[in-house]
Amino acid sequence: MGKRQIGAMQTRLKIITAAEKLIKERGFENVTIDEIAAEAGVAKGSFYTYFKCKKDVVGEIAKSNFIEMQKKSMEIPGDVCDRLASFLCDSMRYIVETGVKISQQWIKNVVEPENEGGKNKLLYDKSVLKEILSQAVDQGELAKETPVENLTEYIVAEYYGIVFCWNLLDGAFDPTDLIENYCHGQLNDSLEKYRSKTAIGSEE
Repeated sequence: MGKRQIGAMQTRLKIITAAEKLIKERGFENVTIDEIAAEAGVAKGSFYTYFKCKKDVVGEIAKSNFIEMQKKSMEIPGDVCDRLASFLCDSMRYIVETGVKISQQWIKNVVEPENEGGKNKLLYDKSVLKEILSQAVDQGELAKETPVENLTEYIVAEYYGIVFCWNLLDGAFDPTDLIENYCHGQLNDSLEKYRSKTAIGSEE
């Protein structure tokens, strides 16, 4: 990688870091591109070299972190519920750490019809959960008839429902407790019957 490429990566990271800091402090609507550029120590034009608008930065703030969470969850030696819980709980903890202001804008991005960045995050979460479930089916941990698509939709609905309520109440409760309880309770129970079928099939 050449010096120019390294410099571009560093500038992009500075902008993302500056945007995260300011949005956490003031909220998305109260931060301008000029202020992000000033905080990053770059020209305003540099912002537009890497991002079309402020909304694009919100999606990038968490992207690399979620990829690391995905890798970690796929490598956990426990059962499928442990792998799902790893991704869901780590994701929720990260969302809380970045702050409710950034999360509120993230949710807003997801529900805006014209915003592809928000949809991409939702589709990414679905793909991770589906991959974990499909891997469990391929490895014989879950029965072949396991409704992977339906389970993925149910899990995403539960996860986003918790995040949405946390945003709606402006961070008035700890969503990590709720997602942990869900993973070790309802989610585990919903997977149990498919584990049982696998076990019965192997005994026959």
